[in-house]
Amino acid sequence: MGGALDRGAGPQSLSEIANSGSGGSFAYDETTLRSLVGKWLELADHYLGSVNRINLGSVDGPGLDYASEALAKSVNSSGGAYRKYIVENYWYCIKQAQLLQDTLDDYLGVEHSSVIDFTKASTGPQAGI
Repeated sequence: MGGALDRGAGPQSLSEIANSGSGGSFAYDETTLRSLVGKWLELADHYLGSVNRINLGSVDGPGLDYASEALAKSVNSSGGAYRKYIVENYWYCIKQAQLLQDTLDDYLGVEHSSVIDFTKASTGPQAGI
């Protein structure tokens, strides 16, 4: 044996698994697709709530000196980047929900509907988003 690990007769690496030719498959049913659309919209709603709650990018330095001014600029820059990150994640969730909604609409054989219309109906128009 010599300390060798006995891995059995299966694939020995990720490359072997990826190139094995044994294709997997998955399928969603209507209930699962509806649930996933709802979960992505719920996650998007959480991000939107965060955007509406945060007030970043408008910090004044604690003093009138150069260091305070530099600190305020750094905090404001970081806050702006964080807000941008949250907005981008909101839109990512909306896009994922839309892909699933389109798949569901195709599955049902109906015209595509917009998930943005669903979110506007439940929360009203969102300025700036």
